[in-house]
Amino acid sequence: MNKRFSTIIFLVLVAALLAAVACGSSSTASPPSQSLPTQSLPTVTPVKGNPPPEEPAPVEVPAPIEDAAVVFPAEPNGVYSLTVTSGLPSGCAEYNGFDVKRDGNRFTIEVNNLMPHPSLMVACTEIYGYQESTVVLGRGLVVGETYTVAINSDFTVAFTAQDEAGLDMVEKESPIEEIEVTEADGGYTLHVISRLPMGSSCSRSNGYELNTRFVEGIFVTVTHLDVGEAIVECTADLPVVVTDIPLGSDFEAGVTYNITVNGTETTFPKDELAMVEVAAPIEGATVVLPGSVDGDYALMVTSGLPSGCARFSGTEVERSGSGFVVDVTNLMPDPREPIACTAVYGYHQETMILGSGLVPGEAYTVTINGELTISFTAMDLDGLAMVEMESPIESAEVTEADGGYLLTVVSRLPKGSSCSRFNGYEINRRFAERIEVTVTHMEVAADDAPCTFDLPVVLTEIPLGKDFEAGRTYTVSVNGEESVFTAN
Repeated sequence: MNKRFSTIIFLVLVAALLAAVACGSSSTASPPSQSLPTQSLPTVTPVKGNPPPEEPAPVEVPAPIEDAAVVFPAEPNGVYSLTVTSGLPSGCAEYNGFDVKRDGNRFTIEVNNLMPHPSLMVACTEIYGYQESTVVLGRGLVVGETYTVAINSDFTVAFTAQDEAGLDMVEKESPIEEIEVTEADGGYTLHVISRLPMGSSCSRSNGYELNTRFVEGIFVTVTHLDVGEAIVECTADLPVVVTDIPLGSDFEAGVTYNITVNGTETTFPKDELAMVEVAAPIEGATVVLPGSVDGDYALMVTSGLPSGCARFSGTEVERSGSGFVVDVTNLMPDPREPIACTAVYGYHQETMILGSGLVPGEAYTVTINGELTISFTAMDLDGLAMVEMESPIESAEVTEADGGYLLTVVSRLPKGSSCSRFNGYEINRRFAERIEVTVTHMEVAADDAPCTFDLPVVLTEIPLGKDFEAGRTYTVSVNGEESVFTAN
């Protein structure tokens, strides 16, 4: 019994010894650890009544203008509007509306975006977006008048209010003959010469679009209205249209700018040409009668611009008794500095006041640039209510008298002495060997007016002067009836 107990105690001791050896050789045993002293961080307690600072509010900035188009109404007294396409230049840009102001025939529109405040230094995605807005301009625009719309100071649209016929036409880009930029009054003006490709009966001038927001150039679109694809008979005159577009004065000195008009390009500024004032060729003139006996008589003159270099200069009127002398001038390059000019013939129309207080029944003459003479009779109230017509010609003869030549014209008053009266004549002497004369009368417009049938004869003596070359034959056309005479 004691022997067995001793054996058990021996086995227990051996097992304990083996366990101690195994624990002492283990590589994963953790060494004794020592705790480091710790330091408590101070606790920040918000001060009561002072909330954390807010982010700066977004700022309002002008939106870049990509395009704008006038939306015409369905009828002349309808509402005109403008479709504006503006840009959103980054993912942070937000459209913020527009503001419209009107001053007479000029509209000013400001289109704005919202952008993050610059102090925030926000990273924005580089994505360019677009915003389309419809801006109402209003109704009651006067047919035939030109209106301009300035958008954010770098985009301008000009358009002409149209009548019913014009509103049925379609807008198209105009073919360009010539473009030129000139400097005047401290600013620059773009002169554009274009044509109406379907003639004056089927097309009409509209306006232009001016985009100045790009540093590298100015882009202009000149437009007209035409009948589109409709099958109609059109005149073949293809009239010239002269459009003057103010460019302003905000240009850096010494920098050359590019300008593109319907794809035609030029640069400015250029060395200024030396210009001289010359008499303008006179294409036609009409006396505009007043609405009352004591009202102002006026003269509407159509003068020529004989090349792409010609610029209208001005007019001057002088009166001496019953005679008026009118000078109409152009500016042309100095002939001492030859320059190539495009062979395009343009026109300019100017209306000038002759004055009031003309005596009814008296004849007055207007001489324009020495080559066109108009004689007219001042009318009483009945005469002012009549319309001017060309007179039927019985005969026309040129005779020599007092060292000069005299044209004697026999015409008739086709509605009798009660419904028609003599008015005057027009002499055009701008052609070397041809004199064109128009003799006119006034008559009532109504066909059913009770008129006498006396059809009185009117004898008109028209001095032609003495500036004729001896031995040369001249043609005189009076209301289309021609005769010839040879100067002695």
